[in-house]
Amino acid sequence: MKTNSSILRNILVFMLVLGLVAQFNLLLHEFGHCITMDVVGGDCDGVYVTPGIKVWPLKGLGQRYSGSWNNYFGLTHFSQSAPNEWTDGLVFLMGSGAVAVLSLLALVVLYAFRPKGWVRFPLLAQSLMFLDLLFYTILPRWFGLRHFFFIGGDYPEPLDGAIQMGIPESTFITGVLTYSALMMAGCLRYVLREMHTS
Repeated sequence: MKTNSSILRNILVFMLVLGLVAQFNLLLHEFGHCITMDVVGGDCDGVYVTPGIKVWPLKGLGQRYSGSWNNYFGLTHFSQSAPNEWTDGLVFLMGSGAVAVLSLLALVVLYAFRPKGWVRFPLLAQSLMFLDLLFYTILPRWFGLRHFFFIGGDYPEPLDGAIQMGIPESTFITGVLTYSALMMAGCLRYVLREMHTS
């Protein structure tokens, strides 16, 4: 049985890891847009992160974003658009889509390989990043809030992308809610199982 001090230590370590994983996922989200744009025939000009600093391509590392920053966490700038509406929608969707795919893979690894020790922390933290897709779809659409309540994108980027691809709004939102409920249930079940087996 774990002592209260080891439980508290694990919680603090997990919170630190969660913050680091969230920063990684900010980059993953923006690179999801950038790579998808390049793959479909457009041109990703740059990836910027708070407070508007260019992180990609490396030759422009550190340059300031020339437009209005608007409290975004990250922003991907395109010098050439996607060739059609469907591929443009895919580019919008693949920011949160890339994070959602990696989150699902992390949860599968937790269950399939049952890692021990510190490796569980980044995998569980990554699993929780499914919230990127949920928040970016629901908060702007239903509540008029930004991606992360007060900061981040101010429109439902993944939803808009799905609609451009021809996916009905209700179908996409139902899919996002179902995926999110399953991910949350999987994460909670994993944590409860680990608490009882430790």
